[in-house]
Amino acid sequence: MEQEISIPDRDPKTTSQAFSPLGCFLSAAGVTLATLSLLGAAAAASVWALVKLFGLPDSFVLGGTIVAMLPVLACTFWMMGRAWHVERRLAAGLDVDTPIFRLMHYAKRS
Repeated sequence: MEQEISIPDRDPKTTSQAFSPLGCFLSAAGVTLATLSLLGAAAAASVWALVKLFGLPDSFVLGGTIVAMLPVLACTFWMMGRAWHVERRLAAGLDVDTPIFRLMHYAKRS
């Protein structure tokens, strides 16, 4: 049985993409909020599980959660900058580049 590959009649217009500052912001904000909620939930669940595993008082949950939120906020801040950087590159018609894993790298104006 022969399979046929369908080819579109014409290329889509590149100017019809929905890249705008608002679109870039909404996309980057969605990624940032997803990162914050998922990492925050994982950190809180890990702290709660460790406190219950070792039989510590419940007051350790609050202290441990505050300490665990520091790396969560750092990862979220980096992801926010990276998402904005990628969205701006895509809006300019460029390809996605290799990520640079330094906290303040994407905070610089380019």
